[in-house]
Amino acid sequence: MLLRALTFVTGVAGAALPEKTIDLCKQSMLVGYENPEELVAEDWYVEAVRYTSILLAVAALIAPFLPTPSEGGDGAEDGPVVDVIESSD
Repeated sequence: MLLRALTFVTGVAGAALPEKTIDLCKQSMLVGYENPEELVAEDWYVEAVRYTSILLAVAALIAPFLPTPSEGGDGAEDGPVVDVIESSD
């Protein structure tokens, strides 16, 4: 639950402020480089971050409604994937 809430908040923040999100990621990922503050993201990249963040927030919202493998639903029984054939030797 906490992870899903954090994912939703991150998605909303990235969608609302994609330039700040890019700057934050740039500072943390390019810490060893000489001049990461001089790098400027192009417009298409800012829009890609915005749309990706929107998808992240939507995924966090619909995640509780998706079926999990433990719920099943297809009627398959737990057991071996391949049946063992016993010989009559």
